[in-house]
Amino acid sequence: MNNSRTSLAALAIACVLAAAGAAHGHATYNLSGYGPGLAGSLNGADGLPTAVPPATWTNGDTNAYTGGLPVMWYAGMHSNTQTRIIQTGLAPTPPSGSLLQQTNSYNAANDPDLPTDRVLAVGGKSWSDPLNGDQGWGHGLDFGLIHYEPIAPILSSGPVKFTVTVTDDPSDAVSPRLAFALYKGWDSNAGSLRHQTFTSTPAPVDNPLGSTGLTLIGYAVASAAGGTVSKSFELDDDTAGEYTLIVGALGGVAGQYEVVLTTTPYTGPEQCLADLAACEADLSTAEGDLVQCQADLATATQDADGDGVVDGSDTCAATPATTPVDQEGCSRAQFCAQADASTPAGKKLCKKLDWGNDEPLMKPGPKAGEIDCVVATNGKGTADDTCVPAP
Repeated sequence: MNNSRTSLAALAIACVLAAAGAAHGHATYNLSGYGPGLAGSLNGADGLPTAVPPATWTNGDTNAYTGGLPVMWYAGMHSNTQTRIIQTGLAPTPPSGSLLQQTNSYNAANDPDLPTDRVLAVGGKSWSDPLNGDQGWGHGLDFGLIHYEPIAPILSSGPVKFTVTVTDDPSDAVSPRLAFALYKGWDSNAGSLRHQTFTSTPAPVDNPLGSTGLTLIGYAVASAAGGTVSKSFELDDDTAGEYTLIVGALGGVAGQYEVVLTTTPYTGPEQCLADLAACEADLSTAEGDLVQCQADLATATQDADGDGVVDGSDTCAATPATTPVDQEGCSRAQFCAQADASTPAGKKLCKKLDWGNDEPLMKPGPKAGEIDCVVATNGKGTADDTCVPAP
């Protein structure tokens, strides 16, 4: 009886888990919008979004995705110890469960005349093109969705590490130099467009190609053509387990690729190293902030002419040394010279100027000590009249 109850309980749990993952499937490949082989994967129309026209998926749809960036594949990740291979290509006997095998099975069941060599491939200038300021071209990129769901149980036993590895697919006999960028979140802008520059130098940016909701968390570039590129990240629940992977290539060689997603719990030493790396990153940021603060402080307190008024508030530069100045850094001579005494209005202003703001605005008359500035005629006519300090 206990065995029966245990079996029923296990079956119930399995049903619940199956229902939880049913919305998106485990892994699915978008067949829509492009033709067979390498050329078809790079024609700029591949992987149409799921809205209009509807995409054709090998293993269930991704209706939760609303962005305009054309996703090629979706990978559902459901545990903290899982590996998933995103693989397509020309292999005659694809591994069971791979996306290529799913593609072949889909074609056989639904449309036998469809080619079975649908591929994941990227353009050789999608990450960097010397003729585009070393920036990439979005129409040669591939876009994939990763979803850790349900995220809470996956993280319930402690921190989780997931590794993205992108490798060259040897079946196409070319060796692209691959690169990828991983973002938190999925694009939510239906107006985003791949047909524009993809910023990759000096580093990719948030919300590329007009997307919304994508925050860059890391990227990696292969050191040579045909090389494998890999990078590990700590899984978190900031965006409900949703990540976007953008894959490209540089060096002018287009080609096929494969993606391996590996999820493992952090071990004690790994967590310690991760914490140390985070601490070092925080320290580096703090040191940078300190250097900037010191620079700002030096600028804020700089007094080039040494008159006691900092440059940011000094209206009169280059005041002679030891000369008394007002609160704006102007000597009496500099202050008076601001009035143009060659005009009638300027003459009146000159006689009313109050250096240091220490006298009433309405003066009883030109008595000694009441006037700061007077008009110097400097000869015949008014053209050379100047406003100078009163004797």
